[in-house]
Amino acid sequence: MEEKTTCSTANATLLACMKIAQSFSENIYELSLIRNDWNQAYADELRSRIKSAKEKYLPADNYDKHADKQKYVHELMLSSLRNVALLRALIKVDFKDNKKFQKSIFEALGYNDYFSEAKNGDYQSLYYLLKVVHKNLTPGLKETLISKSIPLSLVDRILHFDDQLREFNSCFDWIADSEQISEEGKEVVNRIFSEVKDICRVTTAYYLFEPLKRDQFCFFRVMFGLQETVPQTH
Repeated sequence: MEEKTTCSTANATLLACMKIAQSFSENIYELSLIRNDWNQAYADELRSRIKSAKEKYLPADNYDKHADKQKYVHELMLSSLRNVALLRALIKVDFKDNKKFQKSIFEALGYNDYFSEAKNGDYQSLYYLLKVVHKNLTPGLKETLISKSIPLSLVDRILHFDDQLREFNSCFDWIADSEQISEEGKEVVNRIFSEVKDICRVTTAYYLFEPLKRDQFCFFRVMFGLQETVPQTH
């Protein structure tokens, strides 16, 4: 029998993938013009594959049992995304005359590796970004950042978010490190997650000036919408 993870975020990930795949199918006539391998047959196969993975590897009733925790994590990450994006913008403004410093700090804090994916709705990339910021934002670098107009409170909020997110480490690291799901399950679900992220990357660019459709392919927006369809615990 396949082992099943008990992480609510893992369940939410596949539920979000299912919802995104449904939107993908509903818009496939238009989206098929973007890529040669996007067609109705592929959209149907993707939905079927996600449904099968959910039934085989993850418990069917776990998400609703932890809906309150999932809601808290989601709102926490939305707030953290706003703050890391603001910090990046302020660094660009305050240190615009020192491009070398900008480049080095964005590399050191993980912006080069994770920010692009994070701002497009990949919550896992945001989590990894926060981990790198927490690790590499030294007291000396912190003093340099706040030496101009960057508020100390902003930097402290970002570090505080990371501390809170550590409570849910097992949920956010589940794809790479989980011992609660079989190796086969991790491989299957990881492949689905990666595939759907690629779809989101392309479709959010395509729907750049159509916010309602764009939101259908943003992991943050889709996961937020899940709480409206899942019974809340009290």
